[in-house]
Amino acid sequence: MEILDVKLKPDLVYEEKPIAVLDHKERVTRNHLVKFEKVLWSNHGEEDATWETEDYLKEVYKTFFENQ
Repeated sequence: MEILDVKLKPDLVYEEKPIAVLDHKERVTRNHLVKFEKVLWSNHGEEDATWETEDYLKEVYKTFFENQ
């Protein structure tokens, strides 16, 4: 297991931000297409990557897709 250097704030909180998209998929509901991205997060390894909706990433991390 790799130990990462995490920058802790005085209240022991650290910032998480998306680093890269590892995979993507689309899911069709009745009348809607939902896009998912498998995201690699800062301070975590690839085994901890999570599936997030593209809409969520664009709303919360506005500049993330600009850098991709």
